[in-house]
Amino acid sequence: MLLGLQNMWAQDAVKLNHTLLPNAKIVPVFTADSRAHRLTFQKNFDGNSYTAGMGGFVPFYQIENNKIKIQFTAGGSTYINLVRQTGAGMVLSTDYFGDLYADINFHNYWTIRLGTGHTSQHLSDDATIAGFPFKNYAKDYHQLMAIYQNSKYNMMVYGGVYWNYNFKTSGDISNKALIQLGFEHTPFKKNTWKHLYYAADLKVRQELDYQFTLNTQAGFKAITSQAKALRLAGNYTTGTDERGYFHPSNRNFWSMGVYLDF
Repeated sequence: MLLGLQNMWAQDAVKLNHTLLPNAKIVPVFTADSRAHRLTFQKNFDGNSYTAGMGGFVPFYQIENNKIKIQFTAGGSTYINLVRQTGAGMVLSTDYFGDLYADINFHNYWTIRLGTGHTSQHLSDDATIAGFPFKNYAKDYHQLMAIYQNSKYNMMVYGGVYWNYNFKTSGDISNKALIQLGFEHTPFKKNTWKHLYYAADLKVRQELDYQFTLNTQAGFKAITSQAKALRLAGNYTTGTDERGYFHPSNRNFWSMGVYLDF
């Protein structure tokens, strides 16, 4: 694949264009990924709990000719799990994510994403004081994804693999894969910027004998010309808990949230 890209590049090397801090992303947020880089506030109905996410991802450099475009992007997010109690509240856990992407757009519909990243997920001080036992969860990974986007049918489909080359929980479970598949489809439009949509995201984990996490989402989004979106949506999530501290337990619940993609 790399040799093919090199040949395509060499055929038109004179017409290279460089852009610092490009305005538009080649690949938007994976809509139903419950750990995507975005701003999130979500009410969970499996207890008096909330999820808040603070983050985003920004393209910082782009190089292209008339056949291929490569965009480099940095992303980071913090997800916290909040539990409301009588007369008080508690931050139960905090999950940190950081990623670097190279998105290679070589066709009207197709993009390849190469990436590397890190996550560490921890019990909060509030929960430690309340008596929860300590548990470590941290991993470093590389990823390879294929993304198909078709504006005619208002859809995006993606799939690929993460290779967790350094993965520590209560023990060392490094060199295991995580497979991720998902889609978004927008069949109904009120006008050029108001949409109804549905989406799903599936993650399959080798370290748990291929147990899965499935999040399905449906709702309303207001979108701008730069693919920035405000979403109001409901979710149903089932399977392995996404919160690292609670790995490998299962969690099945409904939620409602506000999501800001930018």
